Amino acid sequence: MTATKVTPAKTTSNKENLFGKSAKEIRQRLQAIGEPAYREKQIRDWIYVKRVLDFAGMTNLSKALRAKLADAFVIEPPATYHKHQSKDGSVKYVFHLEAGGEVEAVYMPMTKGVTMCLSSQVGCAQACSFCMTAQMGFIRNLSPGEIVGQAFAIAHDQQLEDPFNIVMMGMGEPLLNLNNLMKAIDLFTDDLGFGLSPRRITVSTSGHVRNLLKLGQYPKLPRIAVSLNASTDEQRNQLMPVNLRWNIAELIDACKQLPIPPRERVTLEYVLIKDLNDTPADAKRLVRLVANLRCKINLIPFNETEGLSYRQPSLQVIEAFQAILNRSQIRNTVRWSKGRDIGAACGQLATPITKRGADLRLKSGAPSRKAGSAG
Repeated sequence: MTATKVTPAKTTSNKENLFGKSAKEIRQRLQAIGEPAYREKQIRDWIYVKRVLDFAGMTNLSKALRAKLADAFVIEPPATYHKHQSKDGSVKYVFHLEAGGEVEAVYMPMTKGVTMCLSSQVGCAQACSFCMTAQMGFIRNLSPGEIVGQAFAIAHDQQLEDPFNIVMMGMGEPLLNLNNLMKAIDLFTDDLGFGLSPRRITVSTSGHVRNLLKLGQYPKLPRIAVSLNASTDEQRNQLMPVNLRWNIAELIDACKQLPIPPRERVTLEYVLIKDLNDTPADAKRLVRLVANLRCKINLIPFNETEGLSYRQPSLQVIEAFQAILNRSQIRNTVRWSKGRDIGAACGQLATPITKRGADLRLKSGAPSRKAGSAG
């Protein structure tokens, strides 16, 4: 494992930060200083398409306007972070947030492009017993700018030009920060944002049924992943306290109500834990649970972590479990997590990190997005 650190940026507490603001919010800020609303599109093009963070570099604006904007505003995504390089090519980023706290995100080079795993909260209130983030407890929600800023900083650091995929599977329960999550997705999908297709974004939930159904009404519906992890309510109560509020039957019913496009499926995540939910009986119950649900199942061998007593099943047990799903023609895959050697795998994200290198700081001037990259 290698770790690198970047020097903290200076804070500018007396100026409003435009990074992460919606088009409407930027128009309102501009009108408040006497500028026409159409400037908003110019500014967002510079920030997200050309990735320029300094008003001085926005050369299609007059010098007088650039000075006026610089007097009133800043453009500051989460600027300082540590990063840890895995042997498998993935990189864990630990962001130090000016508003308080730290979150982790993961860059993962895949066979078909790049995926970023992003966080939605500092800590998590869901108390899932197999997840390290849950051991932190809940601290606060991230703003839209703090969510989007993770991707912005990673794209800058990795010199990304092509579209990438986003999975909201980092720290926190995304659906307990639903309003900010949807504002972030608006920025990710806007042509003057990151220009991503909603199909490139996956939101994972522990099973917050009420907000899952609310997300189902959102016009830019992303792909949905549900952390199931059990074949009985007794098991799931032990693993995931959210099940005491919405049990498996209610969760599956909510998934059936989602307006998933005809060629899409809900993803069910099933973390396989030795001697707890990994038996042939579990696999058969799982088959019955999803019989009438258009879904695919990600089987995730538990990532063993210091501080958690659970263990990963043997390869033989994993293959036997998968074979039962295959015989029932349940679409599935075994997902071996990336970044296990740097604590970046599924269920391992938690701060603080004890071993760090030097602080890194985000600078303006990243490669601009390629034309037509809306994917």
